[in-house]
Amino acid sequence: MIELTHYPLKRAFHPWIRPLVLLMALVVFGGTILHADEPQYLRRSIRALGMGDAFVAVANDENALFYNPAGLQTLQQHIVEILTINATLNQNFTDFSKEDSSDQSAVIGRMVGKKFYADLNLSALSISGPGWGYSLFSGFRFDAKIRNPTVPYFELLSYLQYGAIGGMAFNFLDETLFVGASYKVINRNGVRKDLHVVDFLDDNFSDQLEDDFSTKIASSPDIGVIYILDKYYHWEPRLALVVKNIGDMDFGNTGKVPMSVDVGVATESEFAGFNLILAMDWVDLTAATTQYRSFKRNLKMGVEIGMWKRSNTHHALSFRAGRNGEYGTWGLSLNIPYFPMKIDYANWSEEVGNVAGDIEDKRQSIQISFNF
Repeated sequence: MIELTHYPLKRAFHPWIRPLVLLMALVVFGGTILHADEPQYLRRSIRALGMGDAFVAVANDENALFYNPAGLQTLQQHIVEILTINATLNQNFTDFSKEDSSDQSAVIGRMVGKKFYADLNLSALSISGPGWGYSLFSGFRFDAKIRNPTVPYFELLSYLQYGAIGGMAFNFLDETLFVGASYKVINRNGVRKDLHVVDFLDDNFSDQLEDDFSTKIASSPDIGVIYILDKYYHWEPRLALVVKNIGDMDFGNTGKVPMSVDVGVATESEFAGFNLILAMDWVDLTAATTQYRSFKRNLKMGVEIGMWKRSNTHHALSFRAGRNGEYGTWGLSLNIPYFPMKIDYANWSEEVGNVAGDIEDKRQSIQISFNF
């Protein structure tokens, strides 16, 4: 097993792991939950989420490491991320903040069955360039549900994870075939537990919560391919395939990120100074359970319009729209000229029910990145 003892992020976050996770668990209903109704992701691009999360064949920025490592070879220059931080919050948090807390039982009754989701991600000192890249990253995930309106209880999972990923890509067949591979190592620290209302009245509640705290390291490779077809009337079609999390990433009590096979198609063109990208993905073709193997649920489509491309490969201003399964998405980016800061926003929804179109969970994401 690979240890992260000498990783800088390990030394930076280790003293704060348990206090941070336990504090977040206590602040909102005593904890967080990882549900079977929503698949896990290690990292999601805010840019991609704005265009329906269709990015397997696009993969033309620093997020290629997490979507398709073959895309590293399509980068035309280096991207240096000094610091990137993003956050996601779902609509139920906003609704909850408006509730009258004077009648706690009534508030809990209205919240039963609803999901409270948030995550926070950080990466620093990361570099992506033509044919290679690496990133040091960390993330905290918050996902809670209240169950049973008669005797409410909370399903609990709270975790902080951090790790490193690196990858390389090569081109073949006169730069029409790109093949890439990446490898990631993640340390996850968290707790998973069902908590009943009476548990909060126990004087030893905090100690019991800490006793269930677990730490586990997992690692896995990704392998991806992108094939660029001949140009058709200024369009450049791409076909892509990626196998992610090979062998699964099993974090024991705090969940598992399963292996997935994703395919995608995309095309890009220039019109009167505007850059236009169209993309469509079908993800998780070999899902282990039929719950996630749904054409409508796993189909992602998106479009991006950008203008005034800057030296960090991103456009100064970009607009996006798409569909993530049954639900619409949109987003935008401001890549500030003459200053190494980029702001991304996405308004999107995740399916948290059993089938496509069952239960929509509305979310908003924002990211600030200092890069050049």
